[in-house]
Amino acid sequence: MTLLFLTIIVIAGGIALAMVVREDPGYVLIGYDTYTVETTLAISVAVALAAVFVLYFAIRMLSYVLFAPKKIGKWQNQRRDRAANIALTNGLLAQAEGKWKQSEKTLLSYARKTKSAANYLAAAKSAQAQGATQRMNHYLDLAQANEPDASCAIRLTQAELLIDGGQYDRAEAALTRILKEEPRNNRALLLLNKVYQETGKWEKLSEILYALKRNKVLSIEAYNALEKKVYFNVLQGLAKGGSLIALRNTWSIVPKYLQRDSDIIAVYTEKLINSDQHEEAEPILCDAIKKRWDDRLVYLYGLIYTDDPYNQLSTAEKWIQVKPTNPALLLTLGRLSSRSQLWGKSRSYLEASIENGGGAESYHALAQVLEHIDEPELAASLYRKGLEMSSDKGLPELAALTAQKKALQVEETQDEIKEIAEQITLEKPQKTAIEEVKPAEKIEPVKTNTQQKVAASAA
Repeated sequence: MTLLFLTIIVIAGGIALAMVVREDPGYVLIGYDTYTVETTLAISVAVALAAVFVLYFAIRMLSYVLFAPKKIGKWQNQRRDRAANIALTNGLLAQAEGKWKQSEKTLLSYARKTKSAANYLAAAKSAQAQGATQRMNHYLDLAQANEPDASCAIRLTQAELLIDGGQYDRAEAALTRILKEEPRNNRALLLLNKVYQETGKWEKLSEILYALKRNKVLSIEAYNALEKKVYFNVLQGLAKGGSLIALRNTWSIVPKYLQRDSDIIAVYTEKLINSDQHEEAEPILCDAIKKRWDDRLVYLYGLIYTDDPYNQLSTAEKWIQVKPTNPALLLTLGRLSSRSQLWGKSRSYLEASIENGGGAESYHALAQVLEHIDEPELAASLYRKGLEMSSDKGLPELAALTAQKKALQVEETQDEIKEIAEQITLEKPQKTAIEEVKPAEKIEPVKTNTQQKVAASAA
């Protein structure tokens, strides 16, 4: 483009100069020592321009010659880089297809020539997928040596590979070191979050919740779900093996919106009930049920023992207007009525619970009530039904044999019925033939000679 532009300028200049010198060609005299050169202005200008062009092209050619090795080297580097990029692309494609050995070989083919950390990092992933931990670490070391400035990225890749290989302790240590140097490293926080979830270290995960929220590592929905999951599991762990004081301390730092969550409330209040802290659990459950119905909370409310069971029963009976056939509520009402010694009401509620799908606990509670009011036979029957519903183990092989035996008995009974039906079918036509003989012509008995003589003389 530049050459074309210069050519146009030269042609235009030449035309302009030709028009000028046509009228007056001018005169130029050049003298040096004893030598003189005379010519017209047009020729001198043309010679000067030609000299400029010759000088320009001579300098260009000289530069090409002088800088040829450097340019050739640059061209070779570009060619090698293109080949390395192609090798990286093919290696990543093989990796995506699960061809780990081929991927590793392809990635390493140009890694040493380009000294690129990307090839070594990808090769480390392929080695890790093959279970070659030593090769993986070797490639990570080579990546670190080739690009020291990419130390954080390399360590993050190493931590991710350790996580994929199930080496959570080493990954946790590596990520902790990274976060000490870069507390706001979102990738490290996200990976550490994954490590803590996989290993069930919920208390440690709760310690980095603020950092996850501050750095906006997760979306609002994902963070809220994680926060609930963390506090639920922390409370559940304390409910199983922690002290009541630790449980209360944790409850006090649970966000207010989670203190209204049914799952969180259920874990906390169940521990309170098991620790005989009924008076503390009762208002929490009552308030939660009023705001949002949950069968688990209603069930737990029926396990609370307070000094005033009549008040509990009165509170729970208000809910039956909303959920008249709810088996969990009917079970709770039956239990509260029993504690209030209202046996008839308790029996009615528990029978209704069973009719509406109540489980083994409803059968067991009703059996206890019936046993108390002197109906032992019915109580025993309900105990057995409740036990059958609650026990799904026992001797499964014996149960299978029993079922098979019953099936054979049913088949035998059906066969007997079939045989009797066939006999009846066969006997029925014989009986009809006999019946047809009865109304037939009367056969006269054969008379002897004496009887014939007597008959003849009488005639």
